Parts: sequence; structure tokens; C-alpha cells
Amino acid sequence: MLAKYFLHGILFSIIYTGLMIVWAAVLVALILLGAWIGLIIGLALLFFVVGATNVILMHYLWGVTVESDLLSTFLHGLTLSLAFFVVSIPSIIVNILVPSLTTMIAIFIVYCFVDGYVAKSVSSIWQEGYVGTDEEGGGKIV
Repeated sequence: MLAKYFLHGILFSIIYTGLMIVWAAVLVALILLGAWIGLIIGLALLFFVVGATNVILMHYLWGVTVESDLLSTFLHGLTLSLAFFVVSIPSIIVNILVPSLTTMIAIFIVYCFVDGYVAKSVSSIWQEGYVGTDEEGGGKIV
């Protein structure tokens, strides 16, 4: 179970990092084209992509289907982004108090577990059912 949380967290971090580079370029273009409206569209796009990424990871890692219509995916991404921000506050404080490469690596490893747990917990709000067998109780839930 811990390995799945770690895998979920590290995969999300890797995918998120790549997507953030693309998103930053898109956001700059949207802001140049539409100022405040471009910023709002860019943030909405970010939340949608975060939600969609977690929906995909939930399906492949945990065998759980999550509602994936546009509104659910957007709200999923918004909620997950807020949850990630809240749980990252201690890491920010630790990085400020003890700035070093060792601290960053240790926090990254710890937060792979934390992010995996948070991502799975948040997605349970939009969970439709298991597509495979449930590891804890056995049986197929759909």
C-alpha cells in the first residue's frame, strides 16, 4: 500500500513538472492575449489538467474510476491543488529554516508519500467504483 502511495506521488510529481513547463508558456500567451481573462482561462486550464492527471493515475494505479466529466474534473483539480498547497506549507517552512540539497531531497521523498495519499483521498470524493478487486475487503465494487 505504501509503495502505491509513493508511486502515485512520484508519478504525479513527474507528470506535473512536465505539464507545468507547458502550462507556463500557455499562460504567458493567454495573459498577453487576454490579460485578466487569459489569466482566468489559464488557471482553469491548470485545475482541469491537475484533475485529469489524477483521474488517469487513479484508474491505472488503484483501479478506481473517478467521475471525469468537465465540471467534476475541474473541481477535482481545484480541490487537489488547494489540498497540495495546504500540505506543502510545512515543507516550505522547513526549506526556509534549513536550506540545503539534502533537505530538499528528503522532503521530496517524504512528500511523494504525502502527495500520493492526498491525491487518492481527494479523488475519493468523485469515486464511482472499483474496476478491479478491492484489496482490503475483496470483491468487486462497481
